[in-house]
Amino acid sequence: IYHVNLFQFLMPELPDVEVFRRYFNRTALNKKVVDVAVPDEEILENMSSRSFQMRMKSETFQATHRHGKYLFIELGREETLMMHFGMTGSLKYYKNEDEKPDFSKVIFNLSNGYKLSFVCPRKLAKIALIEDEADFIEKHELGPDPYSDDFKWKDFKEIMSGKRGSIKTTLMDQKVLAGIGNVYSDEILYHSKIYPFTKVDELSEKELKSVFEKMRWVFDKAIEAKVEEENFPENFLLLKRKDGEKCALCGGKIKKEKYSGRSSYFCESHQSK
Repeated sequence: IYHVNLFQFLMPELPDVEVFRRYFNRTALNKKVVDVAVPDEEILENMSSRSFQMRMKSETFQATHRHGKYLFIELGREETLMMHFGMTGSLKYYKNEDEKPDFSKVIFNLSNGYKLSFVCPRKLAKIALIEDEADFIEKHELGPDPYSDDFKWKDFKEIMSGKRGSIKTTLMDQKVLAGIGNVYSDEILYHSKIYPFTKVDELSEKELKSVFEKMRWVFDKAIEAKVEEENFPENFLLLKRKDGEKCALCGGKIKKEKYSGRSSYFCESHQSK
């Protein structure tokens, strides 16, 4: 039995979806779909459960890609399965019916006798069949994936040039960079030692480069930890996301502050204004 066990309070962001992708590869990749159960049709985008079941039957999961928070699975024919995990989505691979997780929205019955369940307690996740991944990314106006091998410092520097908003909200803008949300923007800036509400055009090139380098480092560490609490480095902010907690980097205090309707956490000492 394999199960992705993520923090319950975290909305899946880029590292989480990369963990899902690798989990999918270890479990369901190259498996044939015998049939599909759809306990909750609302999760399907622009199609009925009957249409989805007919189109998925006898398909094989051939390859996976991730762009930001989206997971794409190539099928045997001219369609791609898209998964977006919303706020609480996850995957579970299991064999016996008594292992079926609560809140299973779609269950793929596979030819090896196992099942892959798309689990989501809330209703914000989406599954769709699309014709072209690149076209989907363009239509949804998604920025580049900052964890892509093709994404370099020069690309990040060019994207940030001329931006006037805060560095936190800019990192979270899916049209600027795809995949970073509230939790990992805080984490990146915590390790970069930058106050999250500093305007981008007020940052030096050295500070911007630190953001770029720490972004990659944070993603690496989170994915290496399989986004499981016990595996994270002890100096990660997400283990201390509480107002008044002691900072693991400098011993200062963690502060919670609201900005544009979102709660942000940072260290008052090493991330001073």
